[in-house]
Amino acid sequence: MLKYLLPALFWALIILFLSAHPQMGVAKPWWVIQPDKFAHAGAYALLAFLLQYGFKRAYMPVILGTTYGIIIEFLQQAFFYGRQLDVFDMLANLIGCLIGVWIFSWFAPLLPHYFARK
Repeated sequence: MLKYLLPALFWALIILFLSAHPQMGVAKPWWVIQPDKFAHAGAYALLAFLLQYGFKRAYMPVILGTTYGIIIEFLQQAFFYGRQLDVFDMLANLIGCLIGVWIFSWFAPLLPHYFARK
């Protein structure tokens, strides 16, 4: 199973690396949808998509991806200069994970060995 999760682990490290960099741009009011929310959703959609390849049940990538996103947000607040915890980033991560699992369901029939493996 680990070999099926290696792409997801690699992508998780890239997310961590990107999350450690100082935030760029000007802060906007909380009610304005910011472009970084789409970046969060996209990054975590890819993470959930890759995690889904390693798991049979759809809820595991959503739980793992969202939990990872929450942990990253707390790490940003505690350890990364110029970064702060943002609940809306966590929400964007959750939405991205749900989208990633949904998109994987479209591609799963194209992966015949996905259903055949133990």
